[in-house]
Amino acid sequence: MKRIPLGDIEETAAALHASAEVSTGLRRAVGDIIAEVRRGGDAALRELTRRFDGVELAAAPGDDGGSLRLSPEALAAALAALAPDLVAALRLAAVNIRAYHERELPSAWRETLAQGQVVGQEIVPLSTAGLYVPGGLADYPSSVLMTAIPAQVAGVGRIVVCSPPRADGSVPPGVAAACALLGLDLVVPVGGAQAVAAMAYGTETVPRCEIIVGPGNRYVTEAKRQVMGEVAIDSLAGPSEVFIVADQGSEPAWLAADAIAQAEHGAGAMGAVLSLSPALSDALEQEVARLAAKLAVSVDHVTIVDCPTVAAAMELVNAFAPEHLELHVEEPQALLAEVRNAGAVFVGRHAATAFADYAAGTNHVLPTGGAARYAQGLSTSAFVKRVGVVELDAAAAGRLAAAVATIARDEGLAAHALSVELRGGADA
Repeated sequence: MKRIPLGDIEETAAALHASAEVSTGLRRAVGDIIAEVRRGGDAALRELTRRFDGVELAAAPGDDGGSLRLSPEALAAALAALAPDLVAALRLAAVNIRAYHERELPSAWRETLAQGQVVGQEIVPLSTAGLYVPGGLADYPSSVLMTAIPAQVAGVGRIVVCSPPRADGSVPPGVAAACALLGLDLVVPVGGAQAVAAMAYGTETVPRCEIIVGPGNRYVTEAKRQVMGEVAIDSLAGPSEVFIVADQGSEPAWLAADAIAQAEHGAGAMGAVLSLSPALSDALEQEVARLAAKLAVSVDHVTIVDCPTVAAAMELVNAFAPEHLELHVEEPQALLAEVRNAGAVFVGRHAATAFADYAAGTNHVLPTGGAARYAQGLSTSAFVKRVGVVELDAAAAGRLAAAVATIARDEGLAAHALSVELRGGADA
């Protein structure tokens, strides 16, 4: 844990950002994996899983084609075996997440402009989406809900889930159960860069996807970087982060728990409390130490920043562009209006980030590493295309032709000019 005064805004923001440089060795290793999957398909996935995970992947029972996908029966069994209270919690979370994403779904529209032309857009869902769900020894059913539900709401026709295998070739039970809960039946126990390559280029089991979403380790992130352009991706996820702006009325134990909860993600995850009160900072130092010892969580990346004013704190927020921002102040709604750069904002002292990590309804796949300056969290928009629509009758074409032809000829495109002039009644 560190405690620092707020100095130069840009320097402080840069110091708080975790370094995420990619080594040449990592780039080369990931590139080799991608090339191997492109050449070898399912056979390469089997070999790479054997090499990196020490797991032999078996074909799904009853699948004569040797598919790597898990059987629907295995997914259903995982759901049936899950603790009832966890199933109930996942169902509640799914309802809230679906309600939120249904509200944000973009819609088709039409508008008639001055010359009589009708313009608008159609919303077309992508046909195939790939979801990467971290796994192996860990179990993240929430990642299934957060990535699959917006795809389902958007109307994606086919969803494939890739998650690292356990020793028996299964995926973690919570992941399998969440897939069954949502009706996802194309689940493949493959992880790492090889899973990203499979979803980007397709194999005998894994369909070629139009978008790949979901967080992963540095190999997954680098693989997403290398296939970007061949396929859409949601983001290049970095270490998780939270900023908490807190005044003297804040509860030190709540702040400490929220900062430590973010650090609990490991792998460079950080929590920073922007304290507006020296007395609060003093109490917070003690609470962070106490809870870190109680929970056995490293707080090397927890920082208390003493800020002289709210304005200075908000300037630091917008310079850093945190993934999560909590506002523990007397009038949080007023402060919300000053937020320009954040992945998600948690308004008021009771709004802990952890609520939205699981069940509040908003998505927990958010921009990290300063990407909130220009990016947003995962939404239904990631799974659809906006297709422009133009409708013209003879009258509208006549009214527009002269202006279009003038611009086209100025750009040296005579055929463009002729194309519209013919609609306006000119001779070829």
